Amino acid sequence: MRKIIYFVTASLDGFIARPSGAIDWLIQAEGNEDFGFATFLESIDTVVQGRNTYEQVLTFGPYPYAEKKNFVFSRKLLQCQHAEVVRQGVSDFVRWIHSRPGKDVWLVGGGQLAASFLHVGAIDEIKVFVQPILLGEGLPIVAHIGRDTRLKVKYSHTFGQGLVQIDYDVLR
Repeated sequence: MRKIIYFVTASLDGFIARPSGAIDWLIQAEGNEDFGFATFLESIDTVVQGRNTYEQVLTFGPYPYAEKKNFVFSRKLLQCQHAEVVRQGVSDFVRWIHSRPGKDVWLVGGGQLAASFLHVGAIDEIKVFVQPILLGEGLPIVAHIGRDTRLKVKYSHTFGQGLVQIDYDVLR
């Protein structure tokens, strides 16, 4: 069965963005280093994100995931140029996505959508890229879940710029 993977970058104190949503603090790759991102993109065929994350990605230039099947969870958007708008609940969407053949699914974020997926037990793996910075405040990697979620480390790696990758399996 395809896995749903929350692949995200966060500060050491657990924030994915400043309170304003800005991500100006992210380390930029040097040279040919992509921190394994190209390999990850080859392993997925579906991208899922919340409206705020989707709208932020649009500000980066040409839409980077156009060759994938894209879904945006939103109550406000009527349609998206690059994605299908999802208005149904997370549980219904997860049942539907698991009934379809395909590669793994990338849950891009944000933290509120990740919390909704975790709350219903829908995330299989979390890949966190921890940046060597403390923001002090911001948007959390996961919003309030309402319960404990146990994780098991399956891989970790430190990159030259101090970026640390930690991959977790979500225990059920």
